[in-house]
Amino acid sequence: MKTILPWVLAVAFAAAAGAMYFSKSSADAELAKARDEAQQTDTLRGQLDDAQKQVAALNDQVTSLNKDNQELLRLRNQVRQLGDEKAQLQKQLQVAQSTAERSQDEVQRVQAATKENARAMAEQQILQIRQTQAVISTCINNLRQIQAAKQQWALENNRTADAIPTPPEIAAYLPNHQMPECPGGGRYTLNAVNVAPTCSIPGHVLQ
Repeated sequence: MKTILPWVLAVAFAAAAGAMYFSKSSADAELAKARDEAQQTDTLRGQLDDAQKQVAALNDQVTSLNKDNQELLRLRNQVRQLGDEKAQLQKQLQVAQSTAERSQDEVQRVQAATKENARAMAEQQILQIRQTQAVISTCINNLRQIQAAKQQWALENNRTADAIPTPPEIAAYLPNHQMPECPGGGRYTLNAVNVAPTCSIPGHVLQ
């Protein structure tokens, strides 16, 4: 019994030591596993934080894209409105150009008509002036003939300078033996021999 007891104690001690060793090994393994899991957890937490940051960044990008999309839609609307305004302005410009062309044609027509009327009026005035000058010239020539006939009558009939002849008395000294008539419708006054004959129309004066 004494001999077996030490062996029993040794075996028990060895068993206890082995149990403690295995228990410690198991604890160390669990501790290592726990550390690994903790490290994995920390890694996952870091990845989660990164993922959350990426999600936040993506959300910001989505928000920015939404704003850009809204701005793009607004710009498209403005471009469409500008296109409509451009088309309307082009139509108005075409109408204005057409109106301007018609107005220019009308102005040119009026100018041409005005020039033609002015030319015709000028020609008519020139003709009237020439006719008036011809009438005046003819009347003055008649007055010269009358004055010459008066002087010849006075000379042949021994009349004084203040004598006033009658138309029949001087008709014999005139062309065709008759008194001339003013082409303008004036009436002649013989006056005295020393006074030039006159016409009733102003401007028909013997110089």
